[in-house]
Amino acid sequence: MTHGILDILRYFLLALIWLFLLYAARMVYVEVRRGQRERAASQAGGVTPGPSRQAPHLRILQSTDRRGERFALGEETTIGRAPSCTIILGADNFVSTVHARIVEHEGTWWIEDLGSTNGTFHNARRIDAPERLRRGDRFTVGATVFEVAR
Repeated sequence: MTHGILDILRYFLLALIWLFLLYAARMVYVEVRRGQRERAASQAGGVTPGPSRQAPHLRILQSTDRRGERFALGEETTIGRAPSCTIILGADNFVSTVHARIVEHEGTWWIEDLGSTNGTFHNARRIDAPERLRRGDRFTVGATVFEVAR
């Protein structure tokens, strides 16, 4: 290659590195702002769920050793085998490290698969996009079946 082409490639790589750094800085800024807004809302007396709007719970309906366990849902609940998950299913070999997550958005809860190998099933149908969870819904992560209960 000629010296001119190498200079062009070098500047192109430098520009890509700068774009990556700017993107990373922007993501940090967005997350910090989101945290500040959430903190300000909670300090200003944000809406807390009343008796008619309680956060749902998950109940394990089918599992080799954990049937009947209940879990309260928060703003974000992750399910998988990783120790960092909210609900750890270490004995289920069909569960990915971080398999699925449930997030609360404007008073409703949504489940989404996080690119797991075996998929996440909501009411016996494999999901490929976030789906709304309602009381009585069932979903399967690996070989574990959950039910949404209040």
